[in-house]
Parts: sequence; structure tokens; C-alpha cells
Amino acid sequence: MDFRRFFLKLTLNIFPPLFFNRIYLKKISPDYRQMEVILKKSFTNINYYKSIFGGSIFSACDPFFPIMYYHIFKKRKLVVWVKNAEIQYLNPARSNLKLNFLISDDQINEINKNLKSNGKHEIQNEVLAIDNEKNICAKAIINVYLRDPSFIN
Repeated sequence: MDFRRFFLKLTLNIFPPLFFNRIYLKKISPDYRQMEVILKKSFTNINYYKSIFGGSIFSACDPFFPIMYYHIFKKRKLVVWVKNAEIQYLNPARSNLKLNFLISDDQINEINKNLKSNGKHEIQNEVLAIDNEKNICAKAIINVYLRDPSFIN
């Protein structure tokens, strides 16, 4: 792993909102198009019913797509942020959760096309939170906004 990815992983893993929710970035692909995140069940993130608190699950879904896009398009110095997000809780999370964030070539091509013509783009990304028994516990749709501040129309 190169230094930049190592430092990003370390920084996110000690970032207090993620650390105290027991959210760990396990793996980053060299091209930043895939991240594997683990949400560990702990006394710090369980609810009254002994399942993982929904806010912790949402926190595990929220920051990673914008970070991935930022690094994919780093040379363009884009403004990248979550414009809105939606989550559906499908099953109680009674064990650790695994979340696999993935950005496809088609998504990258679509973004490049719209950035060239409009200077901005919004894209929806989906991530599933899957427990140890392979049950889908939550499904999140993260709408990411990207804008090229140097775009001139």
C-alpha cells in the first residue's frame, strides 16, 4: 500500500466520529474505486434491543463515496460532498456489518462527460450493510455532488 492510501486509512480509522462508532476502513483499492468498511458491534454502538444503533450504520455509509471521488478526481481539484442520503433498515444488525463501496468505470465516464459539459454532476451510489450471516441489514443511497470550480461556460 502506498503512503497516501496508508495515511488516508489511518486518518479515517482514528477520526473520532468513525472510531467511537467502531467503523473501520479495512481496505482501499489502489485506484480508490473500492473501499471495504467494517462496522463492529460493540457496547458503544448497540441499542436497547442489542442490535447496532441505526445512527452508527448510517455513519458507516456516509463519508466514503465522496472521499473515493475526491481521490479519483484529485488532479481536477473538485468540490465533492454528500448532497443527500437515504437509508432503509431491513433487518436488525446483531453482528458486525461489512460494507463494500464500489465505483464503476461507467460512473467515472458519466461524471467526466458531465463535468466537461456542465462543470458539475450529481450521482447516486448504493451501499449495502451485510451481517456475518450474509443478511442485508441496511441499504443506503448516497447522492454525491461533484463540481469543478475552474469550469468556465
